[in-house]
Amino acid sequence: MIYAPNHALDTKILASSRELVREALALLRNSDHLVSRLRLRDEVGRPALPRSEGQPSGNA
Repeated sequence: MIYAPNHALDTKILASSRELVREALALLRNSDHLVSRLRLRDEVGRPALPRSEGQPSGNA
């Protein structure tokens, strides 16, 4: 954290920083529907990984 030698300026910087954080978090919350759809698209478009012959099949 950066502190200014002037208490009034320090208070102003802190308030501004908090506002920026609030805005950034609001943007993240509002973009969740976009990101979740992109993840789903990537999962659907990703080919299934072939099973390695060295891996057990689970039928023991």
